Amino acid sequence: MEVTQILWAATLLVPPYKSLTYSIPAYFPPDIWKPGLRVLIPMGAGNRLCPAVLENTVSLDRPARLKFIHWPLEREPLLDSSYIAMVKELSSRNLVEPGRIMAGILPASLRKVRDILVGDSDQRRIPLPGKGQEFEHLRELARLWQAGDLDFKVPRKVSRKIVSIEKDPPWSILPNARVQWKVMDVLWEQGQMPVQRLKKLVGPSCVSSLQSLLNKELISIKEEDAVDMSEVGLSTASSFQPSSDQQKVLDELVPILHENVFHAAILHGITGSGKTLVYISLARQTLESGRSAILLAPEIAIANQLYLEARARMPGMNVHLHHGLKSPSDKENLFNLIRADSRPVLLVGTRSALFMPVSNVGLMVIDEEHDESFKQDQGFIYQAKEIAHYIARRDSSLLLLGSATPDIKTFYAAMQNRISLYTMENRVGQSILPEVNFVDLKVDPPAGGPLSKTVNQALIEVLKKGEQAVIMHNRRGYSPVIMCNDCSETAKCKDCQVSLTYHKSRQRLVCHYCGTSMPFSIICEHCHGSEFLPVGDGTEKIEEFFADKLPEINVLRLDRDSARNPAITEEILSNFAANKAQILVGTQMIGKGHTFPNVTLGIVLDGDLGLGLPDYRSSERIFQLLVQLSGRAGRAQKPGRVFIQTRNPKHYCWKYVKNCDYQGFFDQEISKRKLFGYPPFVRLGLIRISFPSGWSGQDQLIKTLRTEARNIATRYGIRIMGPAPAPLSRLRKRDRHQCLIKADSWQKIRSVYKELLPVLGSNKEIRCGLDLDPVNML
Repeated sequence: MEVTQILWAATLLVPPYKSLTYSIPAYFPPDIWKPGLRVLIPMGAGNRLCPAVLENTVSLDRPARLKFIHWPLEREPLLDSSYIAMVKELSSRNLVEPGRIMAGILPASLRKVRDILVGDSDQRRIPLPGKGQEFEHLRELARLWQAGDLDFKVPRKVSRKIVSIEKDPPWSILPNARVQWKVMDVLWEQGQMPVQRLKKLVGPSCVSSLQSLLNKELISIKEEDAVDMSEVGLSTASSFQPSSDQQKVLDELVPILHENVFHAAILHGITGSGKTLVYISLARQTLESGRSAILLAPEIAIANQLYLEARARMPGMNVHLHHGLKSPSDKENLFNLIRADSRPVLLVGTRSALFMPVSNVGLMVIDEEHDESFKQDQGFIYQAKEIAHYIARRDSSLLLLGSATPDIKTFYAAMQNRISLYTMENRVGQSILPEVNFVDLKVDPPAGGPLSKTVNQALIEVLKKGEQAVIMHNRRGYSPVIMCNDCSETAKCKDCQVSLTYHKSRQRLVCHYCGTSMPFSIICEHCHGSEFLPVGDGTEKIEEFFADKLPEINVLRLDRDSARNPAITEEILSNFAANKAQILVGTQMIGKGHTFPNVTLGIVLDGDLGLGLPDYRSSERIFQLLVQLSGRAGRAQKPGRVFIQTRNPKHYCWKYVKNCDYQGFFDQEISKRKLFGYPPFVRLGLIRISFPSGWSGQDQLIKTLRTEARNIATRYGIRIMGPAPAPLSRLRKRDRHQCLIKADSWQKIRSVYKELLPVLGSNKEIRCGLDLDPVNML
C-alpha cells in the first residue's frame, strides 16, 4: 500500500493517555486532518481501536513504519485552537498528561468511542486498513464520506436506562438481601445512574435485584431521555430597577466591560445587597454587545436559581444551564450546540461549565467565589477560579469575583491593587443585617434537646408569629458516632478507620468517605458486644426532634441525604420559600445564596464544628459559613436574629461574625498568616501518596522519600514537611501520606514533584498526585 509520509501526534482519551505518533492513510487526502479533530486509532498488538484527538504534525529524522489513523470521527474539529491551548496550559500547570485532562472534562460520550459504523441499512463496521480489495473498499467509503453521500455513526445501544430511587427510607428489604441493600445504598449516596454503571459498582448479580426492587416500587428504571432533567424552582426576579449601591457598581463596571480588555475585579457585597442583579445586568449587556458570558455558582441549586433569574430578566436571549448531574446525552447535546451556535450565549452552571466550548467570552462571573466547591481535588485536580482567570485573560474580558466573605487570598490581592475592589455595603430595600448573638453552652447548656434555653425561647417566639427559622448543623445522618455500650469503643469503617455515621431512616451505618454501608445490628470488634448507643446529633436526628416536639409545625431538611438530585433540592427550597414549613434544618447547604423573605431567625447548633481541623483555613471557613448563614435571616422588611451556640465564646472569630466585620477579620487573619508563613505569603503544594494498607514496601518508600525531600528542600531553599501520615491516614483500604511544600514560586513546587516522581518508580501499587494551592488538607 502506498503511504503518504505525513505524521500526526494523537492524544489518547483512554489510558495510558499518552501522545502517540501515527501516519495518515492513503485513502484520505492529507488536508482533512486538523488539530482538534477526534479520530479512531489502532493501539496495541491487537489493534484495539481507541479515540484520540489530533494535536499537530510531527517530523521524524528518517522514514518510519507506523500505524495508520483509522478514521476521523467528525468532518470538522471538535475542539478549536483556543480549547486545545487551554488543555495544554492545564497540563503544564498541573503536570498531567493532556489526554487525562481531556478525559476528565469532555462529556463521556465524546471520549468513549470504540468503533464506527457505516451509516447504511446493514450497519457494517468500517474495516481496518489492509491490502487489496479491503483497501479499495475503504477508499470508496472515504470518497463517499467526503462528498457527503455517506455518513457513519457511533454505535450506541438503542436504550440507555437510568435507575432512580422512588421511595425514601425505611425500605421493605429483608436484612439478608445484601445485593438489594447495596443497590439502594449506592443509589442513595451517589444519585441516579445508568444501569451499566450500577453493574460496575455493585456487580452483574444486581440485575435480578433490580427487578425485585422494581416490583417493590422502591426504584424506577427509565430511558435516559425520559428522565426529568428539567430546571425547576422559583425565580425571584422582580423589579429590574437597581438600588443606589447596585447602580454605582454598574456605572463603574459597564465601561470596563465594553473596553474588551482583561480586567479582574472583586465585588464585595454584604448578604442581601443584590449582587445577582449586577451579574445579570452585566451579562445582558455583554450579550447585547455580541460577546458571550459565563456565570458560575458553587452548587447546582444556586446555579439553577441564577439560570431561572437570568431567563426571567433576559427574555429571548441565548441562556443555557450546565452542571455535573445533567445526563450524558444532555451534556453532549449542549457541548455540540454551543460549539455550532454562532450567537452569543450566557452559560450558567457549576465549575464544569468552564469546559463547555464557549468562545469570545466577554464576561466571566464567579458567585460566592470563596466557596471550596470551586476546587476539584479528586481525579483531575483543578481550581475553577484559575481557569476562569485564564479564559478571561485569553479573551480580554471582565472577570468578576463576587462574595460577602471573599477568600482571604482574593481580598489580599485587592488590597495590593492587583485586582479592583467594588463594594456594596447596604442591603436592597428595607432589610437590615440581623442581630447576631452567641450563646455559651457551658453557661446555658442544651435543655431537653439541641437548643439552649435562650435559643429555644427565641424559636418559640418566631413560630408563634408565623415566621420561619433555619437551623444549621454541619453533620448529616442521625448520629455521627456509634459507641459500644460494653467497652465504649466506637464503630469504625474497616476500609477508612473513621467513625461510621448512623442513618436511622435506613437503619444503616455509613462511612461518609468511601460510602461503605452495613446494617445497624453489628458486633463490636473489640469486646464482641452487640449493644450500640448513637452519640451526638446529625441533621436527621434534629429534624426528628423538632417534628416530635412541635407536631403542629412542618419541618423540612436539606442535606445530601434529603436532596439527592436537583429536582428534590428545588422542591424543598420552593416549599420552604412558599411557607409550607416553618423550620428548615440542614447542613451548610442552607447557608448558600438562598433568599427566604419570611425567615427571621437563624440558629447554628454548634459554631465550633471545624475550628479544630488541622488546616490553616479553618477559622476562615467558619467565619464565612456563619456570616453566610446569618445572611439568610431578615432579608425582607422583618428584622432578623441569629443565635450561634458555642463552647468557646472567647474565640477571636466571634466578634467579627457578630458585627459582620469582614475587614476586621481579614486584618487579624492576614497578620497570622504572614507570621506563620501561609498563603498568600507563600505558595503551597501538597503531594498525596497512597498505597494498599499493609503493603510491605511502604516503610522503605517513606524513608527514601523523606531523605530525598530533605535534600531537595536544601537545594531549592524551600521548606518540605513530610512525607507524614495524612490526617485521614486511611481511606478505601489505602494508607495515605502527604508532603506539604512551602515555596516562593509555583515552578519550584513543580520541580520538587518532578524530582520526587522517580523515587516512586513504576510500581502500580503506588498512587501519587500534586495539588497546587490545596483547599482540602485532610
